[in-house]
Amino acid sequence: MIRDKHATISVITFRKDKLSAQDGYLEEVEQTYSVAWLKQKRACFEQEWARVKTELNATFNSRGKNVVLECLQFGGNHEFWDDFPDEYEITTYFRKCYAFAIKIIGYKQTDKNIVCALIVTEPNRRNLFVYYLPITNSWQRKVCGEKRSERGNILQLRDINDEPIYRNEQSDERPLLCHTEFWKQRGGETSYSELQERFYTEISKRYGAERGESHSRLKYTTNEQIRRHFRYDGDSDDVMPPTKGIWV
Repeated sequence: MIRDKHATISVITFRKDKLSAQDGYLEEVEQTYSVAWLKQKRACFEQEWARVKTELNATFNSRGKNVVLECLQFGGNHEFWDDFPDEYEITTYFRKCYAFAIKIIGYKQTDKNIVCALIVTEPNRRNLFVYYLPITNSWQRKVCGEKRSERGNILQLRDINDEPIYRNEQSDERPLLCHTEFWKQRGGETSYSELQERFYTEISKRYGAERGESHSRLKYTTNEQIRRHFRYDGDSDDVMPPTKGIWV
């Protein structure tokens, strides 16, 4: 059976207590597999994280479980890689993926927030890993009033439709290191779908890759995906599966 060619892109997130594990992983792959650096890591991830944050003068509100580092992972199935004539063309493809990453997740479309980028070639798979800090110069901040909750917390103001009120903020001098606000600026609930759609349209489609079906709930799906996969409100993918022990 001949399978379709698929190229993949995914987002991996890390908390601060997981950074050392990534140092260990990269040391292991360098000793075991073929590694080509597109941007070399200067020091351990914790030191690199602190350096990039300082150089960009980013504000970071630590709450213990915050996402502090992310990685864009590019890959594909055997059918996709088998269609390349040689290693040079595969490297060229990954360089285009890296340029795409800078445009999408790079701070002001630069590599200033990117710690490192490397191509890892294993016997059964290939990947490009792009590690970066989710830093944005635009974000939303809650608008709070004078009322407090029973626990004494200041309450956020709401509009006439009882929707929470936010104000837009922007600063190139003091950007924000925040996973949530970073992706809000890239589409919010549909940000990952939009990332995959743009990657397919701008990169993988040109290499003959097929776009996988969208099985996300419609609220997380772009209009282009809805049209292409003939999705509709209440279809089998849009309906949440029954959960044992929960009654609505």
